[in-house]
Amino acid sequence: MIPTPRQESGTEPAGPARGGRRGPSIGLILAAVAILGAITVLGFMLAPYFQRERIEGWVRDAGAWGPFVLLAVQALQILLAPIPGFFVPVLAGLFYGPVIGPLITMAGSVLGSAAAFWIGRSGGRPVAERLVGTEAVQKAQNLFAGKRWIALVPLFLFPFSPADALCFVAGIIGMDAKRFLLAVALGRLPKDALVAAGTALGWSFLRP
Repeated sequence: MIPTPRQESGTEPAGPARGGRRGPSIGLILAAVAILGAITVLGFMLAPYFQRERIEGWVRDAGAWGPFVLLAVQALQILLAPIPGFFVPVLAGLFYGPVIGPLITMAGSVLGSAAAFWIGRSGGRPVAERLVGTEAVQKAQNLFAGKRWIALVPLFLFPFSPADALCFVAGIIGMDAKRFLLAVALGRLPKDALVAAGTALGWSFLRP
């Protein structure tokens, strides 16, 4: 009778081969925490100034740099809950018309969405909750639970969805970056562009 070979007590069970996908490195986590701290401090310092009248003044005073001011505000409002962003496409349309205005808002949306995705992937849910709030992150996670990446498109298009938190959640769950950016291009950018262009055209039509 041939004895059955025994597994030695110190031997670990077979597992996945090395070289598979690893979690975020300590360096990335530390970088995300540092960015979180800087953004949080910046947000609390600037939040009282992010009012429509003040931003209008900034844009007028900035002159040729005005588009970059709006672009920066559009990106920051995705990353920071205290900054309301619904009026940024409106201001872009009013100041820069139905062509340049949408381009400004779309560029800001891409930068802000990509940054939120990277922060969510690097820092995880605790970092996202600090930036946009626990309730917003939970709502976004509930909306997207069990769905494919393409579900982000209608969620971005829907006017009352937690679009900013969805960017963080996409990074948290490890969505493919190319698919995420495609969802942003198909869902978020058209909405922002339509608001800016519609405001510009409506203003030019109604203005005496």
